[in-house]
Amino acid sequence: MNMDDSAQTQSLPERLLSTAIDVFGRKGLEGASTRAIAAAAGTTMSMITYHHGGKEGLYLAAARSIAEQIGERITPAFAAAARIEAADDAAAALAQVVALVDEFANVMVRPESAAWARFIVREQMEPTPAFDILYGGVMGRLIDHISALVVRATGGRLGPTEARLRTIAIVGQALVFRFARATVLRATGWASIDAEETAAIRGVVRAHTTAILADARAGAET
Repeated sequence: MNMDDSAQTQSLPERLLSTAIDVFGRKGLEGASTRAIAAAAGTTMSMITYHHGGKEGLYLAAARSIAEQIGERITPAFAAAARIEAADDAAAALAQVVALVDEFANVMVRPESAAWARFIVREQMEPTPAFDILYGGVMGRLIDHISALVVRATGGRLGPTEARLRTIAIVGQALVFRFARATVLRATGWASIDAEETAAIRGVVRAHTTAILADARAGAET
């Protein structure tokens, strides 16, 4: 199992959740065994029952943990976004969209996001109640903020549905560098994604985000 180095300093409950995220992401809810999760986390099955009530409760707790961890990294940018959403400043809105997507891309290429991505992809393909936790915890907030900023950045010329579709396209370009990581490495010839590669990815994402919004504004004006 590929565990993050920080696992060495985690408390037992934290280690249990990290292990659960990894195992559920690899095997799914049905394929994962609480016995295997407990053993990999260095604890007992009674720990799962005591804290989470069973496998389903642990699965939902894993989803909350993912949402919280991503949220911790990008929530500070939400406060700035909210201030700009309330102002009539297209340039500031564009800059904040770029800043939000840039930070999200940075989170998605970090090593610890690999286990999150496997879990999230399963929920995208076959949603369970955990999807509501993931979407309500961070993804929905990210889309809400960026959509509102897209409307500002394009001078209010886009309707809400079009703004959300543009937002999904913008966010998706950051996600692909995690979800299609094997393709990224093969296509670029990179051995890994470290600081230099991350900088290159973030530069492309920033440039594409700016271009998408410039096109959206131009299209709305014609």
